[in-house]
Amino acid sequence: MSQLPILIIALPLLFIPLIILLRSNQYSFILSIIVSLLNLALIIILFKQVYYNGDMFYELGSWPAPIGIRLNADLLSCYFLFLINFISLICLISSKDLVNTQVAKENIYLFYTSWLLCNIGFSGIILTNDIFNLFVFLEISSLASYFLISQGNYKKSVLAAIQYLFIGSIGAVFILMAIGILYTHTGTLNMTDLSEKIIQAKPSSSVILAIALFFIGVAIKSALFPLHGWLIRTYAYAPSIVVTYFSGTSTKIGIYILLRVFLDILNSINPFEYYDLAQLILFLSLFGVLLATFVAIKQSEIKNMLAFSSVAQLSYIVIAIMLLTPDGVTASLIHVFNHSIIKTGLFLIITILFINNNNITLDDIAGLNSKHPLIASSFLILLLGLVGLPLTSGFISKWYLVMAIFKSDYWYISGVVLITSFMTLFYVWLLIEKIYFSNNKFSDGHKINGYQYVCVFILTGLTLYLGIDTHFTVGISKEITVNTFYQLN
Repeated sequence: MSQLPILIIALPLLFIPLIILLRSNQYSFILSIIVSLLNLALIIILFKQVYYNGDMFYELGSWPAPIGIRLNADLLSCYFLFLINFISLICLISSKDLVNTQVAKENIYLFYTSWLLCNIGFSGIILTNDIFNLFVFLEISSLASYFLISQGNYKKSVLAAIQYLFIGSIGAVFILMAIGILYTHTGTLNMTDLSEKIIQAKPSSSVILAIALFFIGVAIKSALFPLHGWLIRTYAYAPSIVVTYFSGTSTKIGIYILLRVFLDILNSINPFEYYDLAQLILFLSLFGVLLATFVAIKQSEIKNMLAFSSVAQLSYIVIAIMLLTPDGVTASLIHVFNHSIIKTGLFLIITILFINNNNITLDDIAGLNSKHPLIASSFLILLLGLVGLPLTSGFISKWYLVMAIFKSDYWYISGVVLITSFMTLFYVWLLIEKIYFSNNKFSDGHKINGYQYVCVFILTGLTLYLGIDTHFTVGISKEITVNTFYQLN
């Protein structure tokens, strides 16, 4: 039995007491980087082994499932694990000066502790094969998130954290109630066992209620339209580097749960077919794409613009999933990865340019090309990726999404996707115009460090590379669809 799955969770837990005992701002940063590098290396090894040898299990305490708790690493798990931990490492490397500026000096070591705990929660959600422990890890990441958000040096940071706490708690209650109902009907919490026993349980009204409760809870946690309001407030008042980290990870965890629970564990009872749930979610997401894109165009504050853009892009992912076809699932997985890279890059550039500025307007970025031409070029490439222009990863995402829609029963909604993609160009052009064609001079009061340049260039380079070579995103996504969601038709 390989120890890799448990090591990915346990290794950061071993470093956390050391960080707390040392209480050193410098060592807390260094130790966080070291453990994140080690974890990413372990994940790459795990990914390779799972890809060539199949799923990998770890029985905690040597108690066999379904009695004991099992960790399960399959291609879907490894795909999301790699994405989440890669984004976390990039953000951590970029964070040193940003955290020292925005977070109170006495709380910096606690900040990095909470960061690691949050990432442990995300990794646990992805690896666990126990549906109750999925909830436990979700709450670990949520509690750590509340602290991270509250550490902003804005007056409303604590208020944003409290609002997120209340909304997150409501989502948690929905998920916990759903788990309780499923346990009552099946007598098991093990996901594999639950998948087999749910077929025997008659699809009663209480099971349908559990499906609805679970979906609402996940929708709240992942900021799916129309339950996205908390995301806008969080992005406005959390520390900038936390917003950068969450933009590529937090909402994607909700997408993972959606895929794992509804299209893997409960797939045998076709949960989205009850009361035409799939069609309802599909058309809500279509409305969400239109509304969020329109609101993004109207924004003059860049963080809010990118936040509404994230809501629209999440709606694209949900649209792809709700097609309930293999092509749709493949398109959603491709877009999850590509969008995380692009949006993390965009937020990271804004973060390193404006460390302490909360309300960053279009005028603030005017003339950026004259002062930071390399950063401006990276920003341009990432924006073009967001629109979906050829030779960027965003184009690959949009192409597979449109093709999946054309092959489905909902071919007529492809026009909405194309129209909203064109609408994205409106607010992207507002940014490009200010960066390259404004007569104003860009002014900043701090130096961008070399390691921050490197992180931006890595994300920009990936946006171009994944738009040219699609073997990883498209190839792995297709294999996940075949191996995990093969019962879709």
